[in-house]
Amino acid sequence: MSFAHLSEPVLLDVQRAAIELGFNTDDSLVALAAGIRPGFVGTVTTGGNATARLLTVTTAMNSTRNLVTGEVPLAKWLSNAVLMAGGRPEEQVFRDALAAISVDALPPGAPADVAQTPMTAGGELEVLIDEDDTLDVAFLFRGAAASRSIAKLHVHRHFDGVPSLKAGDEPDLFLGTGWMIAHDLMITNHHVIAARDKEEPAPSPADFELQAAATRVQFEYFARHDVGTVTTAVGCVTSDATLDFAILRLSPVPDRRPLRLRTSPLVKPPQSALQSRVNVLQHPNGDPMRVGFRNNFVITGDAGRLSYLTDTAGGSSGSPVFDDAWFVAALHRGWQRIENGPVRVWGKPISQENYGTPIGLIIDHIAGGHQALRDEITAGQDALT
Repeated sequence: MSFAHLSEPVLLDVQRAAIELGFNTDDSLVALAAGIRPGFVGTVTTGGNATARLLTVTTAMNSTRNLVTGEVPLAKWLSNAVLMAGGRPEEQVFRDALAAISVDALPPGAPADVAQTPMTAGGELEVLIDEDDTLDVAFLFRGAAASRSIAKLHVHRHFDGVPSLKAGDEPDLFLGTGWMIAHDLMITNHHVIAARDKEEPAPSPADFELQAAATRVQFEYFARHDVGTVTTAVGCVTSDATLDFAILRLSPVPDRRPLRLRTSPLVKPPQSALQSRVNVLQHPNGDPMRVGFRNNFVITGDAGRLSYLTDTAGGSSGSPVFDDAWFVAALHRGWQRIENGPVRVWGKPISQENYGTPIGLIIDHIAGGHQALRDEITAGQDALT
């Protein structure tokens, strides 16, 4: 069975929505392809008119798992389409399709590990907008400093002990984000190191370890042609699929400070209005680092869960979820559809929320079985004071 990100009916819905919005013009096709490697776009785009070219390029992207660099062209195309739709009804078609191809999405009907989003009787999320929400400019400097401790991860997939290769003997890569939690320790999601698409079986323990040891870590990937600072992992120290985290030991040790961790959960009672915010530094779709800090309200928060509206995408898995003081509150892991939604924030319908594992849950889990590792993390935090 050939690979496809979207089923034929869903792809057809995407194509129809694009045509209904008038995206079947040469200028629109160029804008939709922004950020996708031109060589790929030129190769797969055929047809005598713009409508035909729109159909051929989206069909080709749908059957392209990723490029040799690990980037997913369909994800970038859909992200561009969301922006270009500008709040019109067709935007939701693109958002649903983008969500469907994300490997960290909960499938429809699956049980969620965060609570249903609280809503008022009218289905509205209350937002406090009658107070000063400006921030000290130090916010920018602290965020820039934190970005140096966050990296794009290139996980080389293995099957039955054999490294997987693509056409031209290029490594078959799975992309994610990771960050320094101690002197030579990097944390990311378990599913990033597992490096499997939704339709694939989980890796064997041996393949998981091989993938951990073959992970390439790229710091300071801030622009498309940046090489950054690159190091490698030597293996996975510990991991847990339920909490969805994995900790890698790096070698050589990068000159990067660990990020500061919150010692208490970020709390938002279900009945309270939206007020707390979180910020996510990430490599969405394997792109250069981006920061999500618009419409970034916390939806639910306690010691066991944290969900938020901050934007992410495939490749953002494993990102740190910061509070406004740039303390890490959670490890980003995925998204889910808001039940009984959409809800509205500032008049805009919101159908999905992101969620992460609170960092306190991870630290408590580590302390329960890996005290020496817990001591390493504590020493890294103590050195920041």
